[in-house]
Amino acid sequence: MNTTGVEAYIREQEAELARRERQLPFAEAEYRDRLTRLRERMAADRIDVLLLTAPDAMCWLHGYTNRWYRQHSSTRFPPVHCTVVRADDDRTVLIEPAYHEQLVRLTSCVDEFIGVEGTAGEPTVTDFVHVLTAELSGPRTPSASGRPYGRIGVESWSSVPNPAVAQVVASALTARGATVVDASAAVRGVRRIKSPAEIAVIERAQAACDAGVRHLYANARPGMTELEAWNQLMTGVIAAGGEPTAMHETVAAGPPMPVLHGLSSRRPIGPGELFHPDAAAAVDRYHARLTRPFSMGEPPKALTRLTEIAAGAYDVVLSTARVGLPFRELHRALRVYFAESGAADGWAGGYELGVSFMPDWVGEFCWDIEDGEIEDVIEAGLVTNFESCAFVAVVDTVVFEETGPRFLSSVPRETLVVGDAR
Repeated sequence: MNTTGVEAYIREQEAELARRERQLPFAEAEYRDRLTRLRERMAADRIDVLLLTAPDAMCWLHGYTNRWYRQHSSTRFPPVHCTVVRADDDRTVLIEPAYHEQLVRLTSCVDEFIGVEGTAGEPTVTDFVHVLTAELSGPRTPSASGRPYGRIGVESWSSVPNPAVAQVVASALTARGATVVDASAAVRGVRRIKSPAEIAVIERAQAACDAGVRHLYANARPGMTELEAWNQLMTGVIAAGGEPTAMHETVAAGPPMPVLHGLSSRRPIGPGELFHPDAAAAVDRYHARLTRPFSMGEPPKALTRLTEIAAGAYDVVLSTARVGLPFRELHRALRVYFAESGAADGWAGGYELGVSFMPDWVGEFCWDIEDGEIEDVIEAGLVTNFESCAFVAVVDTVVFEETGPRFLSSVPRETLVVGDAR
């Protein structure tokens, strides 16, 4: 068999891939600033070496983007990657399966790539530990602690690696004299306040999110299924430059809790039904949120009133929140508002938005009006969603700024009527 043409084709395709230019969502100076702040936090926490394993943490630090981190794979495919950061060295090192080298080059500005080769096909945990310990025993070994490995921080609250692999890696490091500590709070804390460049990307994500909800509004019809409605939502998001997010963006009919924690189904949305698109959109993995109550036909007065109550909480945030104010004071004002509005069971709060990957969460910081003991204060550059619930749910993205809070969505905070009554 003559394979000359096949071999030539493969070489041409590989050469074309090698010619592609790297695409990063931020300037390299932005990534270097993140590294500087991370190393400062490491020094403050007496961490000699940090092993980043969470997909969102690595993406935040140097841009690396993948869709398979082996977080729930067969035992034949263990998670064998990390980014090595040293407190006394400004170079970053990414250890990954060797066949991802070009993907790393295209999506990351990491300083050095070390590929893990499999001794019998796919890399094993043993292969990974051998590469990692060799790197940590090299010329850039930390010396501040006086021990070869020193204090090594890991992301214990990350789902990557899984517990089986994490235990093997920790045992191998401690056997070589390291002290392994949880650095989850350190890594997530540095990411909490967003730079102007990050906020600009979140604003683009919000525009895409708004476009998705408007596209659903224009195309919703009685009898369409929740999945068909979800398709309309995501068609608008993607057309506007958005991407899928860390969680499944659901459209669901009925009481928002618990149905909005479910998946869109093939259940038809009938005339007169309440439904919510619990929308989200990402740009370069940065998220924005948006939820509005929809009514398939003329809404009952009770639904309209509940939406008004939920929307009114936004005015409380705008009039109360300011940089330096303890969140518990904002919580108190919102609790008073809901009690006086007649929705004693009303709730509001939010969680930090940022960079994340499927299948789950977005950020570390959370606030909840039921929490009267929280010590955190409002800081400029914090970005969260804001969820206001008075049976129905109204959700936006809020940026806390020196001049006050700013909500990003331009979609009216009201019941959106679709179907024959529109």
